[in-house]
Amino acid sequence: MDLNKTVEACAAFNNFPRVRLATLPTPLEEAVHLSAALKGPRIFFKRDDLTGAGLGGNKVRKLEFVLARALESGADTVVVVGGFQSNLARIASAMGARLGLQVELVLGGLPDEPRPMTGNLLLDRLFGAKVTMVDTEIRWEFGDAVQVVVERLQREGRKPFVVPLGGAGPEGMAGYVNATQEMLEQFEAIGIEPDYLAVPIGSGGTYSGLMLGALHFDAPYRVLGISVSRTRDYLLERVPAEAASAAVQLGLDAVPGADDLLIHDDYVGTGYGESTAGAMEAIRLVAETEGILLDPVYSAKCMHGVIELIRRGEIGADQTLVFLHTGGWPALFAYAPESFGVSDGPKA
Repeated sequence: MDLNKTVEACAAFNNFPRVRLATLPTPLEEAVHLSAALKGPRIFFKRDDLTGAGLGGNKVRKLEFVLARALESGADTVVVVGGFQSNLARIASAMGARLGLQVELVLGGLPDEPRPMTGNLLLDRLFGAKVTMVDTEIRWEFGDAVQVVVERLQREGRKPFVVPLGGAGPEGMAGYVNATQEMLEQFEAIGIEPDYLAVPIGSGGTYSGLMLGALHFDAPYRVLGISVSRTRDYLLERVPAEAASAAVQLGLDAVPGADDLLIHDDYVGTGYGESTAGAMEAIRLVAETEGILLDPVYSAKCMHGVIELIRRGEIGADQTLVFLHTGGWPALFAYAPESFGVSDGPKA
């Protein structure tokens, strides 16, 4: 790895505006008991669930750049699109409150999907966001709902800025190029060279930023992506194209090709936001061994994939893996307790 090659040295990268609201650097913690339970590799958690704003998560790093761009454009309102338990919506609502921006959420889901005022949705309201609910027959197809909200805001004299889905795009990727430099400095400080950096993939922005960072710094690890929604074939096409476009704007030379990507799509289950038995097992195992909470939508599915790869021997016991915890645990409270296989236990 090459720590002399800082992102600050890139003039184009330096020109990206940023609002510094994250609590950084986030901790790097060894998971000794989890590793022992799995009879597997040395495991570390990169605790991006502890980025601070809005109870933390990977979206904080992205929104530092995205919301700075909104402010630079003169916006006084940001429009955020996502599911009913969107982590991006929660964190944008909190960061918008800090920055004096009005936050308008367009939250969608299937018509028969439960929408309890719990978890992230409750926090959205507490942070002062305005919420428009949308029934979607197909996830992430919102029709003209976003445009309707934008036009209403414009009639009201507001200046809206639409945040890209998942906070993806060059600004979002910038957050995880920076995070790569932060991690490599931590790895050097404790004397490790990981074989894998595992991360869930939703819209692809975090994974793409980590790939750009790994290539820029000649990182020793492979970025292992576990999809929580989209197919591997889709991501093998999408990630290189979007990373290449972002690299131009960020002033980075190296871009990933499909052959550079290590992506699994076996742990999605029936779809985005739908829990799986493997994800629920991962939540219980990590909570019981390390006292760390995963979320059912992203980090638990990623951990399920990691567990299976360890059990199959594809990640060896003599290797080192870093698990990027992207946060999202407030969504746990939107699930029934029996979903996690826990009960009240015997009565006294």
